Amino acid sequence: MSRITNMSSWRRLAVSSGSWTRPWTRSPVSPGRVLSVTASPWSGHSTLRMGVRAISFKGLLSTQPTLATNNTLFHPLSESPIKELRDRSHYINKYGLCPVCDADDHKQPVFECPECGYPTHCSDSHYHQGHEEHKKVCSILREQCEDDHDLRSGRVMKEFDFPSAQGFDEAVNMSNWDVFFYTRSFPSMDSDRSMRHVSKLLTYPITVASILHQSCPYTMGKEMTSEGMRSISALRSVLYPHNEVAKDGQTMIRTDTIHLFIIGARAEATLPQHLWLQLAYLFPQTPFHIHFVGPDALPFNTEPYTEALNERVTFTYDNGLYEDYHDKRDRFDPYTNIFFLFSPGIGHEATRQGWQPSIKKLLETKCPVFLTGYDEADMASDIKAVEEDYAGDFDWVLKPTANAFRSLKRDVDLTDLRHTIHANWGIWGIRGKRYDVTHKEDEDE
Repeated sequence: MSRITNMSSWRRLAVSSGSWTRPWTRSPVSPGRVLSVTASPWSGHSTLRMGVRAISFKGLLSTQPTLATNNTLFHPLSESPIKELRDRSHYINKYGLCPVCDADDHKQPVFECPECGYPTHCSDSHYHQGHEEHKKVCSILREQCEDDHDLRSGRVMKEFDFPSAQGFDEAVNMSNWDVFFYTRSFPSMDSDRSMRHVSKLLTYPITVASILHQSCPYTMGKEMTSEGMRSISALRSVLYPHNEVAKDGQTMIRTDTIHLFIIGARAEATLPQHLWLQLAYLFPQTPFHIHFVGPDALPFNTEPYTEALNERVTFTYDNGLYEDYHDKRDRFDPYTNIFFLFSPGIGHEATRQGWQPSIKKLLETKCPVFLTGYDEADMASDIKAVEEDYAGDFDWVLKPTANAFRSLKRDVDLTDLRHTIHANWGIWGIRGKRYDVTHKEDEDE
């Protein structure tokens, strides 16, 4: 078992766990670039003037216990023993809105709901006036409040004792989180809260794994198209070679390297590298090279670099645009290359045009491209843009569907508490259209 709290190095993470500002946008001229960010004085929060979404794992990856006891997990944010959560309350006070106030005169929320502990309204009277509407999210916010206190309670996080290399004869089932955790020999998840914590960390690598794995939860003819099955079969021919061991009968034969390109990388590029081993462990014969590409893949003024975690996983971080990164590579191979765009916002008005050069280059590769969305409307917006802008240039690989490995932990919009999302809620996939060559008979014959 490899306990993630003992990892030797962490990449700097931004914004509090479980919070975001909606909806995010990207620069029309540089997909993935935040248009305007102003740091707030509280615990790493960022004020995103153009509504740029920011999800991170700061609370989930805390290594220092901050609560001496764990008698209760519920504290109103303003009275929390955790400074970071008190600061979150101040942030909402300053940048949030009262949902009952007139749209042209929103007052700041300073009245804390006694049930969920979040500052939800500007006054007691508006709280009672809007109570019926607030009940729709009150239990969600209460859950979020308790989860965030649990992460900082100082208890031993047994659910973060992740398994290491997969046994040669182990069969993993990827139907859903429950079955995956059981068949992959994760520690027993004795509560929904533990499931939420772990799924938040692993949604990115395991979403990728679920597509590649032979027990993929998406079925041919339903979610997976015939073109999609061709693309995935090509990749699996490398991931699952016929000859698994060398002539000595013991040494496993290494396959070609699978190149995973994560385009427009943001939060996924800040995950501790060790977590991506959970992807590699599922394919014990295959090395992975993971490319994080996009203006937010690296901190400002950081040069692109490549480094190997071990013989199984290599990482490249590049803060350029994908259309430029594309031209740096000699060729793309559908047998060893796969692309992911996690909640890219392709359909957003401010970013749609900026994404076009990158999407065109992606389709040129003829490799499968998978995209996620944080809810049904977000996914539908991206799909509509792709269908309108690239009609006739792509084949469906995976029809839009709910992602079996979405994050079970909700992220809350601190500027409007009525809005919450699940990271990687849905998934869909496309590939540049392949045109079959046909030979016409000579008309003179």
